[in-house]
Amino acid sequence: MIKRIWQYRDLLMVFAWREFVIRYRQSVIGILWAVFQPLSMMILFTFVFSLILNMRISDIPYPVFFYAGALPWTFFASSLNHAIPSLTNHYGLITKIYFPREILPLSYLVVALADFFIASICLAGLLIFYRIPITWTALWFLPLFAILVIFTSSVSIFLAGLNVYYRDVKAATGFLVQLWFFASPVMYSIDKVNIKLKLLLFLNPLTFIIENMRRCLVEGRDVVWWQFLMVSFIIFCWATIVHRFFTHIERSFADVI
Repeated sequence: MIKRIWQYRDLLMVFAWREFVIRYRQSVIGILWAVFQPLSMMILFTFVFSLILNMRISDIPYPVFFYAGALPWTFFASSLNHAIPSLTNHYGLITKIYFPREILPLSYLVVALADFFIASICLAGLLIFYRIPITWTALWFLPLFAILVIFTSSVSIFLAGLNVYYRDVKAATGFLVQLWFFASPVMYSIDKVNIKLKLLLFLNPLTFIIENMRRCLVEGRDVVWWQFLMVSFIIFCWATIVHRFFTHIERSFADVI
């Protein structure tokens, strides 16, 4: 898949840039919307857990804890929400010219990547404000982010392909994303969960990714390398299966879309 995408990388960037411009062109606050979603989640969770429920869920300041979890989650959810209807929304292109169809959902992922980096500036500001030091464990952020991108792209392509045949997928997107949110440690730490529930939650690859991105970046904790290798292997296998599945079903897109 990488080879196919690389051959059409210019087209991918054209689609991504067009979507980026359309998304923010007639907006009052423009690209600040990229910060607004994780920031609003952080403010809401901080208000609920610190003032209303008065619960202690972490030793680090709540704004940093929630924002560090909301950042990768927003990237995943935004990619999914926009990528799933991407093929059906461009049926005119799909029925007229040939190009690797996965470019369409991936272009939305590129835009979500740009949003992620813009929103990361706010996290850097929070770390400075709360005087949280960056340690060497922060280097784990890069491989963790790499498997997050691979996992997000494979799920996006898989569901976008299914949506061509079954429009129920788009209709169920809101419920699916909401369910996935509660199964991911955005507003809680996996350390506070009992062992049985913890094993269940780790069936979701996002649990490992989000929890460890927060640990290595904010808490200065190391990642268990064998767990990282195991999750990476599972995600790689999943991405390979999705690629073969997608290249098989894309041949009929023009007939059924």
